[in-house]
Amino acid sequence: MPDRPVRSWLFAALIAMFALGVPSLARAEQMTTISSEYQVRASELLDILKGSQQEESFFASSFLDAVPLPQVRALVAQLQTQYGEPLTITRIIPASAKDGTVEIAYAKATLAMRMVLDNSAPYPVIGLQVTGANMTDDSIDKVKQEFETLPGAAGFEIAEIGVDQTSIITSLNADQQFAIGSTFKLYILAALSSKIANSDRDWDDVVPIYRKSLPSGILQDWPIGTPMTLQALATLMVSVSDNTATDILMTELGSNILDEMVYKSGHSAPDKMLPMLSTIEFFDLKMPKNADVRALYIEASDDVQRDLLSRYNIGLDAKSIDISNLANKPQHIETVEWFAAPSDLTGLLQIINNIEDPVVKNILKINPLIPPGDALRWNYIGGKGGSEPGVISFAFLTKSKSGKTYAVSGSWNNSVAPVDNDKFTLMMNRLLNLIAAR
Repeated sequence: MPDRPVRSWLFAALIAMFALGVPSLARAEQMTTISSEYQVRASELLDILKGSQQEESFFASSFLDAVPLPQVRALVAQLQTQYGEPLTITRIIPASAKDGTVEIAYAKATLAMRMVLDNSAPYPVIGLQVTGANMTDDSIDKVKQEFETLPGAAGFEIAEIGVDQTSIITSLNADQQFAIGSTFKLYILAALSSKIANSDRDWDDVVPIYRKSLPSGILQDWPIGTPMTLQALATLMVSVSDNTATDILMTELGSNILDEMVYKSGHSAPDKMLPMLSTIEFFDLKMPKNADVRALYIEASDDVQRDLLSRYNIGLDAKSIDISNLANKPQHIETVEWFAAPSDLTGLLQIINNIEDPVVKNILKINPLIPPGDALRWNYIGGKGGSEPGVISFAFLTKSKSGKTYAVSGSWNNSVAPVDNDKFTLMMNRLLNLIAAR
């Protein structure tokens, strides 16, 4: 499927554990002192991460209702598997008397954990979230070596985007075409912003929901006729990878505009990307019932492919699509997908970076795809990801504290088995952390 979606980093590799009523994380003024209650709980947190199994006296009942004890212990064990033995508390950064970040050194990384206490004695923990991880003695070369060992094919590119030119910092298989899943929606965002910049459309234009796709997203459950602005549709398309919003925007823009953006961005193999499938066409074309059409489609030219989609009514009947067919193993990811090389995504991100309309970058940063603690390493970070069995892809546009702008993208495909989304997501986050420190 085009996206599950790739969530805002609620992955097993960087575990987020929530209880009811925990306020959202905000950048707060650092206090000069740490409350004694918070210090005690921080020390107990280290013991729990080491396996003390004192969770029932540590967490509030509301937390354990939301995250049952066996799950908590499984997640603690998973952190040890991923990062080695927890060793010590390196520092505590308070946001208030009962809220802050505890940094804990593991054998292989230092993890930042936001911990929130109840306001009443005995001040149990009502919220705990891993918000970042810095691998010990990590390097871009180490991550590149791990990319090279991934089963199937994988590649990435890191580039500094300047005013007049783009400088490649490092890459691997940057010119190889990969299935990118819902990362393709960045082409739609860029095309829409171009249309608006030319005054052909406006973000405030209202469009009713007149067609539907399948999850991911929310609009597939909304009534036909519900009025939506173009900005709302674009926001849902990027932030929660809404497929219905995506398909409506594709219809509103038309194939010519989308084709132009693929060429404008310098895509190195436009015949692989075009015709750009809508998400409902993507689902339908992969169905077993359409095996004959799919065989014709794969061998056809772009124009004939468009004709086949129309002639056989591909994507017109969502009710006939059984999405479970795509849930467990890779299905035609080498032939029925959206394709781009990491270098192609660098070109697209450069176009997006040059868009002066602030709406675009505001939409892109809603879901930065990385832990909140790591996002704070950047002055700006926006991103889009996509996944289906056998496919995962990310594209990030970032601005560092030193004022540099970077495009960071990577993809991993395996046509014979599902890829490890958690592992790849962590690898991309490590690249971002390493670049942020430059």
